[in-house]
Amino acid sequence: MGTDDSDESTEAFEAQTAKYDLGWLQKAQLEKKTPILYVLRGADAGLRIPLTKESLTLGRTIEADLVFHDEQISRRHARISLDSSSGAYFLEDLSSTNGTFLNDRPVTKGQLKDGDKIFLGTTILKFSLEDDVDMESGEIFDRLVFQDDLTGLVVKRRFYNELKVQLHYAGVQSRPVSVLMMDMDGLKKVNDTHGHPMGAYVISEVGKLIGGICGQSGQACRYGGDEFVAYLVGAGKDEAVTVGEAIRKAVKEAVFSKDGVEVRVSISIGVATFPDSGRTLDAITKAADEALYRAKAKGRDVVSE
Repeated sequence: MGTDDSDESTEAFEAQTAKYDLGWLQKAQLEKKTPILYVLRGADAGLRIPLTKESLTLGRTIEADLVFHDEQISRRHARISLDSSSGAYFLEDLSSTNGTFLNDRPVTKGQLKDGDKIFLGTTILKFSLEDDVDMESGEIFDRLVFQDDLTGLVVKRRFYNELKVQLHYAGVQSRPVSVLMMDMDGLKKVNDTHGHPMGAYVISEVGKLIGGICGQSGQACRYGGDEFVAYLVGAGKDEAVTVGEAIRKAVKEAVFSKDGVEVRVSISIGVATFPDSGRTLDAITKAADEALYRAKAKGRDVVSE
């Protein structure tokens, strides 16, 4: 009697996969779908936004649930909401100036399906329903695209896009925004004495300190080897100097230990505030950079305005 080919294939597959741990596959919830918006085109291209609420407004104002940096989008442009009885998601136009388009047609209200394209102004979104494996892949992609590998802070491109928007709304709402330019002191000595891996470790830890201190009131990024920049929303000059001093003190007092080696560094910080130091991105970052230069001229390990 001959051997059934399907039996041989099954045995071969089982033998091949026996050495792999497929427990993750058994635990993955492949039937559970999470709604995701991908920004395919526009100022926010590359963003991946999980829809975590049953109803979200999309618009250009910071009062919207999802804010898009597109002048062709209305302040309250559209809404995406979940119909609890059917489990379906719907896109609704909120009397926007330029209209809302679902795939190739204008829409007042329409049901969203997996893969649909949404057109708001010059921004194009994709609606996707993703299982656990898709979600994990998307989170990995986000980290690769938007997070600095060394510090975990946002990358420079995303940081400056966000700062530009915050400055715009600061002008509209008459509120301050402060920028801190920071440069570590003594890293060259660390690299020369203990090697670049130790220097990279110190940069990583300093970045985490800065991100933690800025907290929910702002955002920080690494824009050079050992250079950082942060913005603080609603913080005037005095508050920004206080935050700068907290960062300076935390870095000064920290002992960075790796592989039995301990090192210390300090940081110099320049502070500039909207609107006193300028009203544009270029103006306020230039003012903060000039303040950083003054901090270094004073002997480093200083916060300067």
